[in-house]
Amino acid sequence: MKNSNTVYSKISLKTQFWLFKKHSINSVILFAFLAVGMYGLYQGFVFKSKQIETIENFKTEKERDLAVLIRGFDADTTTAKGKEDYENVTGLLSSNRNITLPVFKTPSSTSLFCIGQADVFPYYYTVKVESFFMQLFKQGEIANPLRSLAGHFDTSFWIIYLLPLLIIILCFNSLSNELDNGNWRLINSQGISKKEWLKSKFLLVGLIIELMVVFIVVIGLIVNYCCFNQNPTINDFLFFVGANLYFVFWLSVVYCINSMGKTTSTNALYCGIMWTMTCIVIPTLSTALIEKIIPVDNTAISRMSRRPQGSKFDDPTYGIKLIKQFGKIYPEYKNANINPETNAFSFAVYLGYHRLLDDANTVKVKKYFENIEQRQELINSSCVVNPTAAIDGIFTSLASNDALANHSFVWQTKTLHDSLNAIYYPALFFDRTVTKKDYDAFPVFKYKNTASISITILVCYALMGLLSAFIFAMSNRMLRRI
Repeated sequence: MKNSNTVYSKISLKTQFWLFKKHSINSVILFAFLAVGMYGLYQGFVFKSKQIETIENFKTEKERDLAVLIRGFDADTTTAKGKEDYENVTGLLSSNRNITLPVFKTPSSTSLFCIGQADVFPYYYTVKVESFFMQLFKQGEIANPLRSLAGHFDTSFWIIYLLPLLIIILCFNSLSNELDNGNWRLINSQGISKKEWLKSKFLLVGLIIELMVVFIVVIGLIVNYCCFNQNPTINDFLFFVGANLYFVFWLSVVYCINSMGKTTSTNALYCGIMWTMTCIVIPTLSTALIEKIIPVDNTAISRMSRRPQGSKFDDPTYGIKLIKQFGKIYPEYKNANINPETNAFSFAVYLGYHRLLDDANTVKVKKYFENIEQRQELINSSCVVNPTAAIDGIFTSLASNDALANHSFVWQTKTLHDSLNAIYYPALFFDRTVTKKDYDAFPVFKYKNTASISITILVCYALMGLLSAFIFAMSNRMLRRI
């Protein structure tokens, strides 16, 4: 009996393949979906290329401006132009206006497949000596997104929203069509059970989709290597695993609908409802619910982008008091000796006020970032009840295009800002000019992708696999009753 079943399974799979080729519309559908998948990959390539080109142009421009500024040390000070260039590079106030250091977030390998929130969060900044958070939130949009929410036509969109439709189109009537047109008696007379018939049909479709996903991913990896000089990473592999688990989940859902033994029209209705609920309704409702559970106050952050104004920075009494307070917190400046009658004194008071304000705001920004990250973590871990949003969030995380990656970029930028201040402040607070040695010591930004394999991703993948296995097992039990 066991050997007989094995033979039937092979015959059934061959039969399904022959039937699939017999209907030319199936080939048209497959090629159309593959073409759409390639277009999604192309969109990711275009966006990533634009990012890298923008970063290179931005970096080159800022490095060129700094090099031109530094040439002022060798300027001929006997001429008016030479004096101006020398003052621009050595003067405390003028150099502050002219010193801008570039920072940028290099796109990851996986970002080719998932644009995510890369167009929402800034991926480059100019850093000056003044208040870090004022610069940060003035240059960047104050936003609080949870994820891409189908905002980009890239490979992840193709996987998350379109592959389920392909599975539905190819499989929604796998059994009902044969029952409706009376062919099942002939099929069953060959010893092929409903379970074997469905299993072979879904195995065939699964293999076809697997080949499509492998093709898209391999092409993407080749593009990354040839065009961006990026080797495959563990995140690329996890993206591929997630894509497979997700389409297997949808195979199990459509398999379950077929196992109910309903008519073709009923199956189509059930599949449409499942796609709408899983891909649109549940993610939208869960996002709204999580926004209520974990509120985020954007107004507190937006206020940090406003430049502090007022006459207090010109008040010597206020200035002396603030600089003493600054010296208590930063002992290296407790012996600051700036003449209160100079413009440098007012500027030192202004920057000291900014630094103390940044220190106080750091706690608020960390809390703000933590709330956004908690929202994302909650969405990403809800794979059982909200698989579409969860896999979308995981893909964005693997591509380092989510809020967590942006926040890491922000703190790396702040580290560079602190290093710049540590070089500029001694000249300011001890009333000396900025030297060539100071410029040579300026920090050079190098972005570090701090994304790691989160336990949430592994747990979500395990749960999605178990959920698919459970649905298949439950469906097989239902098949025995029809």
